[in-house]
Amino acid sequence: MQRITLSLCLALSLGACSKKNDTSVDPDSAAMSVETKDPDAPSAYDPKGDEEPETDRTIAVAACDDGKTEACTTAADMFEQGQQGPADLGKAREYREKGCAAGDKAACAAFATMLDKGIGGAADPKSARELYLTACETGNMGDCFKAAQSFEASGSDDDKVQAGELYTQVCKSGQNPACVAEARLILAGKPAAKDGKAARATLQKACDGADAAACAHLADALEQAKGGKKDVKNAAVLREKACVGGHKAACPSEKPDPKAPAKATDAPKADAKTDAKPKADAKPKADAKSAEKVTTPAPK
Repeated sequence: MQRITLSLCLALSLGACSKKNDTSVDPDSAAMSVETKDPDAPSAYDPKGDEEPETDRTIAVAACDDGKTEACTTAADMFEQGQQGPADLGKAREYREKGCAAGDKAACAAFATMLDKGIGGAADPKSARELYLTACETGNMGDCFKAAQSFEASGSDDDKVQAGELYTQVCKSGQNPACVAEARLILAGKPAAKDGKAARATLQKACDGADAAACAHLADALEQAKGGKKDVKNAAVLREKACVGGHKAACPSEKPDPKAPAKATDAPKADAKTDAKPKADAKPKADAKSAEKVTTPAPK
């Protein structure tokens, strides 16, 4: 009996030990527990995930930020023209300013225009004029002319005087548009007889040279007797010439003003049939009361 009991105990002990030391693995459960991973899939944090793809534009931007002046103009051009990315005039203006600050004269000229016209941000004519004048002092007549235009547009009398001086300076360098602007500005004020006559002559010369705007300004002077006698007939001829030459402001308005009085062209045509004269056999119409009296018989 004792032998049987010992045998059973030994068998149970061996079974427990075998289960404890069993290291076999179920292949199905193992497959489920192993995580599969795509080698091409991005990791949980990819430091390059938010970076813009490298293009010529991003390279130019980085180079400009690193202090390479010529790269600022390249970046500005690409932002302005929408090359290798969407157009962004605000960014174009930013990089024009950076190039100008670094001493690029071309960038300063372009930046001044953006400030003057309000391109890519708020207009700042005063700052634009300062840049124009800086370039003008180096002998750049184109920027002198732009400075004059900006001074004239400001509207104040002092600025118009400054504009006139700049127009004169540019005109002496042989730039005809400045001569026309100078003459126009003289005639717009109260010129002396000598100055007015000279201004008219300048405009006439430019008009003869196919300058449509000069023809229009001369027409204004003739109509208003500025710088000489009034000549409405020749003014009309000059205005038509200016219109044909492409100066739209000189062309008559296509849409008639509804409040304007009727023109002579609105009168009836000569061949229209009208009963201007009463017919010879026409009898005057009797009024209602007269007819009643005639048709009512007298009482007996």
